[in-house]
Amino acid sequence: MTKSESPVMYLGPTIRGVVKYGAVFSGRIPKRLEKLAGKKPIVKQLIVPLSDIVKAKTAIDTEGTVEAVAYDKIEALSEAEVKKITEGE
Repeated sequence: MTKSESPVMYLGPTIRGVVKYGAVFSGRIPKRLEKLAGKKPIVKQLIVPLSDIVKAKTAIDTEGTVEAVAYDKIEALSEAEVKKITEGE
């Protein structure tokens, strides 16, 4: 998960201090996002290749899809929980 072959975009909700909605990454995923995805693998569902953005956005807007559930669960994470995961215990 640390290295992506082609550019990817994060389509989940903005996570303060970690990642903003629509952030594009070429090469390495930022360390904090990598740590969060390691503890909360559902985050990976919303890091998509640029070629799949339209499909992923449609899925996020479709109730019950993996992407929609992932978006809601990420949005529900508390700032304290994110900080604990990304900065250590």
